[in-house]
Amino acid sequence: MKQIYYLVTIQLKEFYREPGIIFWAFVFPIAIAGVLGLAFTSKGVPETRVAVISSSHQPDQLASRIEKAFVNSVGGNSNGLGTIVPKVLEEGEAIKALKRGEINLLIREDAEGSLTFSFDPNNANAQRDYLLLSNALLSDEGNRKAVSSIRKLDSKGTRYIDYLVPGMLAMGVMNSCLWGVGWNLIEMRMKKLLRRMSATPMNKLSFVLSFFFTRLAVTVVESMIFLTFTFTVFDNAFFGSPIAAILIFLTGNFAFACIGIFVGSRAQSSQVGNGLVNAVTFPMMVLSGIFFSYKNFPEVVLPVVRHLPLTLMADSLRATFIEGAGIGDALYSCVFLIGIGLVFLGAGVRIFRWS
Repeated sequence: MKQIYYLVTIQLKEFYREPGIIFWAFVFPIAIAGVLGLAFTSKGVPETRVAVISSSHQPDQLASRIEKAFVNSVGGNSNGLGTIVPKVLEEGEAIKALKRGEINLLIREDAEGSLTFSFDPNNANAQRDYLLLSNALLSDEGNRKAVSSIRKLDSKGTRYIDYLVPGMLAMGVMNSCLWGVGWNLIEMRMKKLLRRMSATPMNKLSFVLSFFFTRLAVTVVESMIFLTFTFTVFDNAFFGSPIAAILIFLTGNFAFACIGIFVGSRAQSSQVGNGLVNAVTFPMMVLSGIFFSYKNFPEVVLPVVRHLPLTLMADSLRATFIEGAGIGDALYSCVFLIGIGLVFLGAGVRIFRWS
């Protein structure tokens, strides 16, 4: 037991004598929990956005009736359920908003008062919105005789899986580049390999850029396997320009590889390196709308969220895959991703250390 005691004491001393490890082990989890907690809990009154099709019978009156019925039936935000925000849209605009994750549910009413709810039944949020709204409308005192029907949105581009796949592709590129580039640099520094390389007549920029091209080859293979699987199993949508998708893919790889170079430019231990990579990847996975729309976050943070590298890549790929976007639509995101990459590449090369 005495041997175990001394060994444990030695390992604990190694742990708390490294400030970086202390920060990533104790301070960072608290900080990230606080930031994400504020993002999710201080966004004010939660809103459920639904689209009222403009070809409905008296669409403006239907929108007003929806708001009133929701409050009367379930108490609205007094029970923590938030508010219903109906928007009168043409069907084409409503479908586009659905593809972007801005709404989950479409409502149409005919002249006889029959309601048609259109949504993807595989989307849990859409199911929730339907149950809340149908209960509110059909139990309202003035609509007891109303009937409703469901129209399943299961065509390409309107399903939840079509929203999910482009985001998963972008997230895969981010994780592959940050772990493959940043972590490899840290591991080589820990094994003293970088110190040996520093003795060779090798350009620092050429050395770090080699990681980008290596990782690009890997992500191409990974993405081809992923897309082959999703196209085969889910028959997911692709309506846009293949050239635009390739351009977004390349610029996204460049941006994330350069961020990986910056992350791995100085860290000397696996604990610090693990914390740095997670500090970059985890917030973006939560905030960038990979699994659900980021439109529900407070308006004040949306400009920042929209310009995160993962958001730019995911939104652009999603527009190309399910909205039919072309090269012109992708240029802004591609230029911004290149700019992000150049900034982090310059900073990473400047502070890079061989040992």
